[in-house]
Amino acid sequence: MTKAPIIGIIRYSCRASFTRSDFFESKYLDYRLDIFKNITLRSFREQTKKDFIVLLLHSEKLPEKYKLIFKNLENDNPFLINIYIPDSELEGSDYINAVQNSIDHVNFINGVSINFRIDNDDALPCDFIERLKQFLKPEFSEYVISIPKISIVQRVSTNKYLKQEKYFPSNSIGLAYVTRKDNYKTIMTLGDHGKVNHAHPMILLPGNGGIQTINGKNIMNSLYFGYTTKLDENTLTDFLRENGYSLFDFKCLNICRRKIIIETIIKTKNFINKNVIPKM
Repeated sequence: MTKAPIIGIIRYSCRASFTRSDFFESKYLDYRLDIFKNITLRSFREQTKKDFIVLLLHSEKLPEKYKLIFKNLENDNPFLINIYIPDSELEGSDYINAVQNSIDHVNFINGVSINFRIDNDDALPCDFIERLKQFLKPEFSEYVISIPKISIVQRVSTNKYLKQEKYFPSNSIGLAYVTRKDNYKTIMTLGDHGKVNHAHPMILLPGNGGIQTINGKNIMNSLYFGYTTKLDENTLTDFLRENGYSLFDFKCLNICRRKIIIETIIKTKNFINKNVIPKM
């Protein structure tokens, strides 16, 4: 069994990662797969350090056509491991067990390991694993590590993109946790990632933390109110090269028009519901 000191976890198609009624339809799965291969997977392939593993969590109900595709991806990318679980429970026991069983793939160094989370449509800078490795030390045990400066990219026409820079201390792109061998935990089970610093010390690193892509109709996956930079393919490529990213081809993203007022109202409402209204 392949083992590594740093483990990435992606909820690709397990119940904990989808609610859409059309999730298992080919049109949607093909689109998401194209984004994953051209952006997320490429960011892992071009890491400067290779001693890591990425676990892809899937639903057992994923159509056989796609199970074969992911099997081939696993064969072509030694760091990829596909895990299939029942999707009858939303982050239930099957999901928790799959995440906790990631310990089977860990090669502990100095008695500790690091695990991190990322969505299946986002990307990491090429030196991400290299930067995490410096924290494989007992003195960082139970620390959360974040690189809060991220870039959000949305394709708005054939050759036009919007880019927005944000600072999110607990964003899910690469949010990592240093765990001890004798008390193994993962970033996926520490609760709301926006509040992990309530129970764990957090290290905020400088530099670029990742790229979030805007690729569909999920209103929470959208640009925020405020300044954006307009780019074409050439200037976007320049940005990637200058900031340590792989040279992604963002033409795999659907064209999504920006709807500032509607998106801001809905995001504000959801934020208030989550953070202000008491739960009964």
